[in-house]
Amino acid sequence: MKKWKKRGLIGAGIAAVLILAALSMSKAVDVEEAEVIRGNVAAVVVEKGKVTSEESADIYSEVQGRVKAVHVEEGDTVARGDSLAEIDAGDLEARIAALEGELKSIEGMERAAQGNASQVRQQEAALEQAELSFELAETAYQRVQQLYAEGAVTRAELERSQNEMETAAEAVEQARAALNAAKKLGEGNRLQYQGQKESIQAQLTRLREQKEKAVVTAPADGTVFAAGIQEGDFVSPGTLMFTVGKAGRIKIETYVGTRDIRDLKTGDSVRVLFKMPGKDTEVSGTITRVNPAAEERVSSLGITEDKIKVLAELDEEPGELRITPGMSVDVTFTTQEERDVLAVPREAVFGDNGKDYVWVIEDGRAVLREITTGTEGDEFVEVEKGLREGQQVILNPHQEGLTEGIKVK
Repeated sequence: MKKWKKRGLIGAGIAAVLILAALSMSKAVDVEEAEVIRGNVAAVVVEKGKVTSEESADIYSEVQGRVKAVHVEEGDTVARGDSLAEIDAGDLEARIAALEGELKSIEGMERAAQGNASQVRQQEAALEQAELSFELAETAYQRVQQLYAEGAVTRAELERSQNEMETAAEAVEQARAALNAAKKLGEGNRLQYQGQKESIQAQLTRLREQKEKAVVTAPADGTVFAAGIQEGDFVSPGTLMFTVGKAGRIKIETYVGTRDIRDLKTGDSVRVLFKMPGKDTEVSGTITRVNPAAEERVSSLGITEDKIKVLAELDEEPGELRITPGMSVDVTFTTQEERDVLAVPREAVFGDNGKDYVWVIEDGRAVLREITTGTEGDEFVEVEKGLREGQQVILNPHQEGLTEGIKVK
């Protein structure tokens, strides 16, 4: 009798579970739905660009250092050769002075190139002093490196310490070479001094050229369209400093990644967005040139990428907006377009194990359907296989409670 009662209780439990499952399946889930449509699907890419003129030129820094002075502002008129800015060349001047001193020393030794014991002792002392100076500079650089890692010094201070160490290392090499030269006699000694002089003179020529480039000048008569630096900024070779030129036909210059460029060609349409305070203005444009070769470009994240330069012209004047070379814009390119194809909203599609799926509504229930997708646009995805026009799909495929066969409303 007790055994029968136990079985009866188990049967009642199973029945309760089945009833709860049935109730769960009968409860409808609220969903957002959309219709499978036939239309056009376009894939786009947005790149940063800038306004240029046929008669404008970008001026980049050719040396590294801190901007000591800026002599012009946007809108100023300049003549060819006018000074636009100055970069602190203190480190270059110190290295030039050190090399000039070394050159004079070698010239003096060359005149008295007898290699006597007194001269050898002098050069040995000079080498010892140079090595001691290098050890001190190396120790100082290691200490500055640690402080830089802790954020206690600037990058400029780190680089100045590194330059001092490198200059000290050069002095050691020069002193060692001078000592060796002092130990030799005759023509071989003279030729060695001559080689040292030529080496130092070549270094001096390079450093003096760099010092001249620390004064940034206008390449031609014109107007300063853009000034991208200010006093106190730290610049490196390749830093854009100014855009100078004459107002001419406006062009839009941008760079497109090599994987997105294959379907772009001269004559294609683009959309150019001018972001201005209080109001954004979008204007249509046309591609006028796609460069045949890629260039290495560094992104805002410091990543080097191969990109191709693309030029475009505006199809119309953007209302009352005053456009000047140097302005930044967003350029939207259509890289691929499929017309008259089946499409669903992007948010309806989800992936699993390398396959694409949507939830289809059939007879008021959710049914999982594998699909084959094609071109992906900003809003819609092309469906090559798995759906038919007019079907309803669920927009949020990861909605809580959404399972195969569940009722939806």
